[in-house]
Amino acid sequence: MKRVRIPLLFLAVAAVMMLFYTDRNNFRYRYQVGSPWNYETLTATFDFPVLKSEEQLQQEREEKSRQHIDCYRYDENVVKQVAEAFSAVEQDSLQKAVYQILAQIYASGVVSSLNGDEDMISVRRGKRIEQIPASTVYTSAGACDKFRDEIGAVAQGVNVDSLLATGKLAEAFVPNMYFDAQMTATMARQALEYISPTSGMVYAGQKIVSRKEIVTSETARILDSYKAEFISAYGGSTQSSLVVLLSHFFVVLILLAVYALMILVTDKTLYGNFRQLSFLMLLYTLVYVAVAAFPASNESILYLIPFSLYILYMREFFRNRICLALYLAALLPLLTLRDNGVELYLMNALSGAVLLISYRYFSRGFRQFANSLFILLALAFVYITFRIISGTPVSQREVLYLALNSLLSIIGYPFVFVFERMFSLVSQMRLWELSDTNNALLQELSRTAPGSFQHSLNVANLAEAGCRAIGGNTRLVRVGALYHDIGKIENPLCFTENQISGDNYHKNLTPEQSARDIIRHVTDGVALARRHKLPEQVMDMIASHHGTTKAMYFYTQYCNEGGDSANTEPFTYKGKLPESKEEVVLMFADSVEAASRSLRDYSQQSIEALVNRIMDGKITDGQLAKGDITLGEIDRLKQVFTENLQQIYHGRIAYPKAKKPVKQSAS
Repeated sequence: MKRVRIPLLFLAVAAVMMLFYTDRNNFRYRYQVGSPWNYETLTATFDFPVLKSEEQLQQEREEKSRQHIDCYRYDENVVKQVAEAFSAVEQDSLQKAVYQILAQIYASGVVSSLNGDEDMISVRRGKRIEQIPASTVYTSAGACDKFRDEIGAVAQGVNVDSLLATGKLAEAFVPNMYFDAQMTATMARQALEYISPTSGMVYAGQKIVSRKEIVTSETARILDSYKAEFISAYGGSTQSSLVVLLSHFFVVLILLAVYALMILVTDKTLYGNFRQLSFLMLLYTLVYVAVAAFPASNESILYLIPFSLYILYMREFFRNRICLALYLAALLPLLTLRDNGVELYLMNALSGAVLLISYRYFSRGFRQFANSLFILLALAFVYITFRIISGTPVSQREVLYLALNSLLSIIGYPFVFVFERMFSLVSQMRLWELSDTNNALLQELSRTAPGSFQHSLNVANLAEAGCRAIGGNTRLVRVGALYHDIGKIENPLCFTENQISGDNYHKNLTPEQSARDIIRHVTDGVALARRHKLPEQVMDMIASHHGTTKAMYFYTQYCNEGGDSANTEPFTYKGKLPESKEEVVLMFADSVEAASRSLRDYSQQSIEALVNRIMDGKITDGQLAKGDITLGEIDRLKQVFTENLQQIYHGRIAYPKAKKPVKQSAS
C-alpha cells in the first residue's frame, strides 16, 4: 500500500494541474515594449478590433464625467395653471395674444435656475427624452421678461406693467421643468457604460509588426488585441483538441518531474515520509493554482500573490538547504504560464531568498514585520528594473500590490499551525516552545526525578552537537532528548540517578521484576507524551531511544543466578527501532552519556574506548537496521561525542597547600 500512495499522490496533483491549465499560452508570441520583435513579420490572419488601453478608457471615463448633462422632467399642466392667472384680461384679442405667448414660452421650458456651465440639458417629456440647448430654456424671471417684451410688441397702447400687476401676474411664472436627480445619475452611469472598448480595426492581410522592429506601446496594444481575439475565436489554438490536451499533459508532466527530481536531489529521504511529501505537494499545488487561476487580462494581480510564503512554511518544517531549491522549482509555472513570467519569476525568487536569510535574524515577535520591508525592497528592485528596460511607466496599482504582497508574506505565517495539524508535522516555533525547560512537563520531571532531568539535559547537549555535525535537525533532537525519559516521572526511585537517600529500590525485587519496572518508563513516557499532546516525532523518539535492546544489568544478574539465557523477553524493551537521523543520534547519545557516569578514568583513551564500545554494540545488536545514517556519519558522531565528554569530564588542577595560613580577603 505504501508503494502505491506516492504514485497516487502525484497523479492527484497532475489532475489538479490539468484542471487549471489554460490555453492562454498557445499564442506563441512573446513581446515586450521597448524590445525588438524576434519573429518573422506578423500579418493579421483575420479581422479584429483594436482594444483601447486601460489609460485610454480611463481618460474617456473622465471626459464623460466632465461632460455632465442634467436631466429635467417636463410638466404639461403648468402652462394651463399659468394661463388661468391671466384670465382676468378683459379684451378677447389681448387675451388670445397672452395665451399664445405663454404657450411659446412654456413650450421652450421654464426652470427655477440653471447651472451656468451647462451647454445642453436633457428633458423628459412623457416617455421621450431629448437634449436641448440650455440657452433656449427660461428662468422664471426670464420668462416674465420675455412675456413683457412679446406682449408689448403685439398689444400697442397697453400698459404692460399694469397688466402684469393685475392679480400679481408677475408671480404666476412658475417652472414647468424640474430637476430629476435620479434620472441624471442614471444617464451619467449609462454614458460611462456605453464607452466603446475598441478604437479602429485591423483587417486580414494587414501587417502588424515587422521582424526586428522595436515594439512600441501602440504596437503592443495591437498585439494584445490580436492575442485576445485569437484566444476568443480559436480557443487559443488552431490545433485539434486532442493535440492541445496532450501538449498540456506533457507540460504538466515536465513541471511535475522537475519538482519531483529536485526533491530527490535535495533530500531523497522525503520520499520515505508520506506526510512530509504530501505537504510539499500541497504547497506546490497551491503555487501552481495561484499562477494558473487568473485570466490573462488580469495578470497584474500576480504582483499581489505572496509566493514567498512557500519559503516561510518550508523553513518551519525542513532544513534551509532544501527550501530555496524546492521554491525555485515550484515557481517554474510562472515561466510557462505567464507572458511576463521572467519578471515574476525573478521577483519572487529574489524575495524568497531574501526572506530565507532575513528570517534568521527577525523571527520573533513584532520584529517579523521587518521582513516585509526586505521583501518589498527585493520585489520593487526587480519590478523597477524591468520597467526601465521596457520603457513602460511604473503603475501605482502594481506598486500597491507589491506592498500588500510583502505584508501578506508575514501575515500569512499563522497558517503554519494549520499545516502542522493537518500533516502531523512539527514546526520550528513549536520546537522552540517545547525546548523551554520552564514548561509544565519538564518542570514536573525536574521536581520528581531531578537526576533524570539532569541526565536529559546532558543528553540534549550531546545529541544537539552530534546532529549539528552530521546535518540533522538540531532543534528536534534537543526536544526529543529533553523528553525522552519523562516516563520516569511515574516511578522515579526505580532509577539510580534519583535515589538520593541511598535506598536501593531493587533490593527485594527479582531481576525480572526490576527489568519490568525499568523497561516500562518507555511506554509510560509515550503515554505521558500523548496525554500532553506532544508531536508525533517526539513520541517516536521516546519510543525508540532504547530500541529493542535489553536491560543488560538485570539480564546478566538473571543469568548469573542460573536463569535461562534464552529467556530474553522479560528483559527486552518493547520500543521501536530508530529510523530518522535524529532518533539514531538520540539513542547513541543516551547510551553514551549514561555509560560515561560509570567511568573511573576520564582520559581520552578511556572515553574514546567507551564511545566505540557502546555505539558498535548498538550496531552489532541490529538497532540500526532501519536507521537513516551512514557509517561515515557514525564515525563523525563518535568523534563529536568523545570530544564533548572530554570537555564535560576535563581534569582540574590541584590547588597547592599553603605552608602558612592564608589570610582570607574581607571581600
